[in-house]
Amino acid sequence: MSELRRIYRKRDLHAVTGLKESRIDELIRNGEFPSPIKLTDGGRASGWLESDLAEWQRGRIAARDSQPKRIRVKQSA
Repeated sequence: MSELRRIYRKRDLHAVTGLKESRIDELIRNGEFPSPIKLTDGGRASGWLESDLAEWQRGRIAARDSQPKRIRVKQSA
């Protein structure tokens, strides 16, 4: 028996990623965001697997965590 996977449509990506559609398109073109899968042969409908989005998110978190920590110093007025 195969595993059922959740698929997100493009209109749902903003809630998942916090990014606008135009930025997602740009990231896809640059190879920095997962490509969608076609939902039907010959059709226009496409979507993103939740597992692909989760992997992208883990990559973004790892990139953040690999950066040196910045210490903010408050300046008195």
